[in-house]
Amino acid sequence: MKKTLTLCFILLSISIFCQDYKTAFGIKGGYPGFGSLNAKHFISQNSALEATFGGMSRENYGNGAFAILDYEIQNSLESSFSWYYGGGGLLGFTTSDSGTTKLQFGINTTVGLEYSFEEVPINCALNMGPLIFISPEPRFNWGGGLSIRYAIR
Repeated sequence: MKKTLTLCFILLSISIFCQDYKTAFGIKGGYPGFGSLNAKHFISQNSALEATFGGMSRENYGNGAFAILDYEIQNSLESSFSWYYGGGGLLGFTTSDSGTTKLQFGINTTVGLEYSFEEVPINCALNMGPLIFISPEPRFNWGGGLSIRYAIR
């Protein structure tokens, strides 16, 4: 019984203190934007908002820009290592070679792994998940990326 209570206490304390920073900002590479600005801010002990801003280039659509905002739930695996899941929306535009501009609007979900270095204020995250575009026409894509951020503790 004593071992069970000790194990429950350790697991509870790990899950409560799953993030070791408040805000992080940096760059993210992947789809839909290959070189994007990225920021993550915790709004409670285990929930965060993540924003990504960048450019995109889509065959048959042209070049443009986008913004993604996700709500994420963070779960600790070890002291500096965690996993998260969440979802949000994507808003952007593309302009074709002929000058036609189209609104890109959709929803996305994400699942990822995150590691924060203890010695330096660097945070890395790898995520992936589906994107469901609603506009300009309904379509499905799979996205994800690697984020490298400066963590403010």
